[in-house]
Amino acid sequence: MKKTAFVPLMLAFIFAAGNVSLHAEGTYSIIKLDGSVNPIIADHVINSIQKANNERAQFIVLQMDTPGGLMSSMRDIIKEVLASKIPVIVYTYPRGAQAASAGAYIMLASHYAVMAPGTEIGAMHPVSPMLDFSQEKKEKGDNIMEKKVLNDTIAYARSLAQMRGRNVDWTVKAVKDAISSTNVEAYKLGVIDMIATDMNDLMAKLDGKKISINNEKVTLFTAGLSVQEYPMNWQQKMLNYFADPQVVFLLFIIGVAGLGFELKNPGMIFPGVAGAVSLFIFLMAVRVLPINIAGIVLILLAIVLFILELQIVSYGLLTIAGMVAFVIGSTILFDSPLPGGRVPMTQIIAVLGFVLLFVFVLVRAVLNVHSERVTTGTEGMVGEKGMALKDFAPGGKVQVHGEIWNAESDDEIHKGDRVIVEKVEGMLVHVKKLS
Repeated sequence: MKKTAFVPLMLAFIFAAGNVSLHAEGTYSIIKLDGSVNPIIADHVINSIQKANNERAQFIVLQMDTPGGLMSSMRDIIKEVLASKIPVIVYTYPRGAQAASAGAYIMLASHYAVMAPGTEIGAMHPVSPMLDFSQEKKEKGDNIMEKKVLNDTIAYARSLAQMRGRNVDWTVKAVKDAISSTNVEAYKLGVIDMIATDMNDLMAKLDGKKISINNEKVTLFTAGLSVQEYPMNWQQKMLNYFADPQVVFLLFIIGVAGLGFELKNPGMIFPGVAGAVSLFIFLMAVRVLPINIAGIVLILLAIVLFILELQIVSYGLLTIAGMVAFVIGSTILFDSPLPGGRVPMTQIIAVLGFVLLFVFVLVRAVLNVHSERVTTGTEGMVGEKGMALKDFAPGGKVQVHGEIWNAESDDEIHKGDRVIVEKVEGMLVHVKKLS
């Protein structure tokens, strides 16, 4: 090949390579983490971070607003953030958002942590799913399992803070004492790196910023960047909604109550359909949430005890036992030591009130109806009183409820005597003379 032909080819190759590089560096990615941290959210965030890396975006902005969630899902997200080859900027946004519990850990792991005005971070203390009624035992520190979980989470949070050069003392207090801080306090204490009003302000402040990633300094250039968003699809949105512990808890209660009411009073259809659909969605959700079988058993036991209270005179003992079983079962239903991955006590008390109302009003009414004597049809004639219209020899005519019936009796009955119906056979009634 001639030298004169080789030069244009080289220039074309360099120009093409330059275009690829400009295109690759001309985008940044936005991923939204909105709501409780669960396996559906984690899967979405992880896949989006991987896509942004494969598409060679300049950096990733993870917009976050979460009350917390599951420890396992949180760790999966953090692992992907630490493995990312491009900077992951976690931005607590919009105003009023929070990076609580699991969200605070994710912020600590970010390459650059930013918060909007009016936001908060902290409350990282692990919560035991079991209720410890012994304050003396707590003070003595006898609960080894709680100590193990606490020490493990402290070490994990401290390692993330040390890795990113954030305030280790604040981190330990946020885990040990569950403290929280506003965006201004977090910035002054060195927990976060910046405060930005909105996305435009964030982009302006990030321009020219040097961020350390994999022991190298990377300079960000935000002018003229195009944005690539990675929204959740409709299947992920639906599963994410039903993967919320509070929603799953309500679905379980509705399912049990609906099917129970339908079995006790067949033919109403709506309670049975609502209960079946709720239980079906509940079974779908438990595939992605860590359900504690002991919690389900205790809730079912509580409902059984409530119903037995209607049949057995226990002077309220069965009701009290059922309430205790319901509260404990609801508390340990989801196996997560972090807030946001469990059902709040306020909701547990509200649902308990609904269950008690349902059992002692609706179920009691149904039981009373089934225990009453049938008063319709020919069976309803038994025990009714009437009057003889003629002398019995041995049969005669009687009037019951304004109707005239053929009647027979073993007693000597005369016209005008009062009688009571003992048995009905077709259109013939057997009567007995009233004294």
